[in-house]
Amino acid sequence: MSKTESETPFLIGEDFVRRRNVAWRVEISRTPDNPLLEPEMPWDDGHPFLHGTVLLDPTDGLWKAWGAAGQNDTRYRRQARRLAYLESENGIDWRRPELDLHPFGDYGRTNIVMDLDSGGNAIYANVFVQPEAPEAQRYRMFVLRRFGLPARDLGIQTIRGFTGPDGKESRSVGVYCYNSADGLHWEPDVGPVLVESADLLSASATTDGIFLYPESDGSFSAYHKVVIRGFPGSILPYESGPGATRILVRRTSKDGLHWDAHEPCIQPDWRDPNDTEFMEMAVTPVKGGYVGVLTVYRTSNQTLELQFAASRDGRYWWRPDRRACVEQPPLGDYGGGMMWGSHHMIADGDDIHFYYSGLQGIHGDMLGTQDADQAALEGRDYAGLPPLHGEVYSRSADILYFHGALCRATWRRGRLWGLTTASGGHMEGTAVTSAEMDKGQSLDINACTVGDGEILAELLDGEGRVTQGFDRDACDPFSGDAVRHTITWKGESAAPADGLQVRFILRRAVLYGFEYSNEKER
Repeated sequence: MSKTESETPFLIGEDFVRRRNVAWRVEISRTPDNPLLEPEMPWDDGHPFLHGTVLLDPTDGLWKAWGAAGQNDTRYRRQARRLAYLESENGIDWRRPELDLHPFGDYGRTNIVMDLDSGGNAIYANVFVQPEAPEAQRYRMFVLRRFGLPARDLGIQTIRGFTGPDGKESRSVGVYCYNSADGLHWEPDVGPVLVESADLLSASATTDGIFLYPESDGSFSAYHKVVIRGFPGSILPYESGPGATRILVRRTSKDGLHWDAHEPCIQPDWRDPNDTEFMEMAVTPVKGGYVGVLTVYRTSNQTLELQFAASRDGRYWWRPDRRACVEQPPLGDYGGGMMWGSHHMIADGDDIHFYYSGLQGIHGDMLGTQDADQAALEGRDYAGLPPLHGEVYSRSADILYFHGALCRATWRRGRLWGLTTASGGHMEGTAVTSAEMDKGQSLDINACTVGDGEILAELLDGEGRVTQGFDRDACDPFSGDAVRHTITWKGESAAPADGLQVRFILRRAVLYGFEYSNEKER
């Protein structure tokens, strides 16, 4: 995303060395237009978009999306997932272009751009527009190819256009790279660049949940899900992967083809409920570092919600609070069961959007009590067992068919989370910065107040003493709503010395960010 002059860096915990009566406020998105696109065609009767990329194409100004279209075929336990293409003029009203690439049944023209016969299911489409690249490489895509059902039943066992070590077509399930001149006709390039491990509990397994990103220096980063042994107290007998826990790891590559070993970057900690797991993370560069949108799995009720994370360097991640950033509707509504994110957030004027697939249902059938299902699991009939607190739970929940729609969440740009008073009301909260100001620098804030609320600031020296003339009584109070406002003390904004810290004083206010700047930079 592009960066505007008005933005200040986001806040993270290490920005402050001392805090009193303050806590992190996570902003809930606006979602007035959902659902944007519902299942309609026979090849996307499960969902029209899942595990893909939405972007605003700089070459023609169109909003475009590449994602898995899910077909719920009752002959198979899982969906057929073909790569489909969508487009829109405004990012709200989406259409399925009628292309002549891959017919389906009686439909001669569809929006399918990659069918099963080219290598099975196509999921996690990571698409990048490269305006300066040769025409044939204007669009580049890394996509996970998996056989599974129904591809395996149809005899599809190779990835068309890619050669394996034996010189024959590749049989390796993993991430493959394609190029395109128009984003519709995709030609095989190289792959697999990341290979799925045969061992589910291997820390290098790229079974799904993988998003890749080009960095400004030409290198690449990838964030993907792996499965490890479950933590003590986290094992739920009715989970689809009992005894295991999903976490996220980061990998890097100089060329996008050869990847370094992984390192864990997001996993449950002491602040998380014991049913917390992580499925995927969408990463977006913003001023100050990277913002992540986490797909958080609550195994106790088989739902998925979206939460924020942040990092200065893409390696070490911090989470402002363990609250959802998109309101979850009741089960049976789109997003009431699961929310699966897209590749990255999109800046759009004063707003920033995040597209996701909002599913009506949950991940697993944990309340399934059919005798046949129970008998298959344990070899005997469970019909006579007493219920647990009024319910009978399946010993291992089978993954359900997905049914969802394309949805969008929107926030005001630069205001995803902020610091506010923990007590509320007229009680004050304070936070002292870790970063020090240089002489002549000014303090700019991104903040808003409520009612008669205000924000004050005072400058402290290395001993924690208030600098004369820059105390709270001399500070000109800030009230109102400003993405960038310069704090002054009786009209003066320049710091009088080097090495000064700021003590913010908040009352009925939210601080979203701050920045030290020189006059010529503003």
